[in-house]
Amino acid sequence: MKYGIYTSNKMTQGFGDRDTIYEDIDVLEADVGKYKPTELPEREEELDKIHMALRPVTMDGSPRDILVYGPTGQGKTAGVKLKSEQLQEWANQEGVQLEVIHLPCKGADRSYHVLTRLVKELREVRKGQGVDEPSGYQRKRLFEMVLDELETIGGTVIIILDEIDAIGEDDYILYELSRANPDDVKIGIIGITNDLQFRNNLDADVRSSLGQREITFNPYNADHLQNILARRTAQALRDTHFEDGHEDFAHLKSDVLEEGTIPLTASLAAQETGDARQAIELLSYACDLADDEGVGMVGERHVRAAKEEIEREALIDTIGAETTQRKIALLTVVSAELNDATGETTALHQLYSNLCEYIDANELKQHTFREKLNDLVHSNVLSKDRHGRGRGQGMSNMYTLAGDVNPDSVLDALEDDSRVGHIVEVIGS
Repeated sequence: MKYGIYTSNKMTQGFGDRDTIYEDIDVLEADVGKYKPTELPEREEELDKIHMALRPVTMDGSPRDILVYGPTGQGKTAGVKLKSEQLQEWANQEGVQLEVIHLPCKGADRSYHVLTRLVKELREVRKGQGVDEPSGYQRKRLFEMVLDELETIGGTVIIILDEIDAIGEDDYILYELSRANPDDVKIGIIGITNDLQFRNNLDADVRSSLGQREITFNPYNADHLQNILARRTAQALRDTHFEDGHEDFAHLKSDVLEEGTIPLTASLAAQETGDARQAIELLSYACDLADDEGVGMVGERHVRAAKEEIEREALIDTIGAETTQRKIALLTVVSAELNDATGETTALHQLYSNLCEYIDANELKQHTFREKLNDLVHSNVLSKDRHGRGRGQGMSNMYTLAGDVNPDSVLDALEDDSRVGHIVEVIGS
């Protein structure tokens, strides 16, 4: 029942045994840590605003504090890094003391955790890599450490707080940093967030000081994504280049890409979120599929296969992380669909009861079982509709697999599960 692009003949294939379509494979990496674009022509207006906020440094002034908004994959981090690196290059040439601290906040659900990371990063400016994060201190003391390190470093320090919305409503660090005035150092704060409502959740005083300058990165459209993918492929793939000095999709020529490959990739990404990272990952996967086949041409079928595989892997990750009771509830719906049975709550609970008995699992009452089904609805694994039972009979909930989820994918995801794998054997037989 296993799915995927790798089959048994790949196990005996030697590395480097065939030609490749790639010229520089890392260019099709969406992670800015692995490949950093040197230009973002679709974001000229946003880059100009970031430039304006940083420009006071070139006049011996303090950089402006800014908040950068936008959904995932819109070039926020890449844009901030691009402009801050340009400023750092200028500072190095002019002998101006400047430090840029890029601090990922993902996973730091409180200001306390961001402060410990910030102390570590600032100390590494002076001492090099390998400094431990401080622990066991109150956050007030941690902020005092931040100020001490800033004063020791001196000059101008720009602190980039990436995905700062991770701290939720605990805006202590933003409140303190936006008001900090350490001796002999100029501070600039750049907050990057995917949450367009983040500013509204901040304390009014924080909003007034930090949120005076806001830059919004709106979703890319299909044309933007086509041009982004064209620039990536011109560097990443063999026999792929621009003509007439124009670096856009209309002037891209390639002997390894079918004409519709990039437009389809861009269209699929634009229909969902306009996420450039998603578009790049999809095209990269499609290129891997074609290269693995050794066909020498990346076509629309590779894009569609890549999309299906990415969605399947994401589904496996989602389902695999669920609790045992949710997995049993999900398999109950799968069993009902495979047997053309009703997805009504009461009928599902009877089937669920049988499955629990089969693997000797605790059986939940119907109302708790319904909660597990609703949890799966919220995870976009199941869909729920309400149907009338007939005149005067009230309403009932009907549960089905979500539109992009099929029974085989669920069974594939859970067949090796130590707790519910035996249910999969019965349902799938």
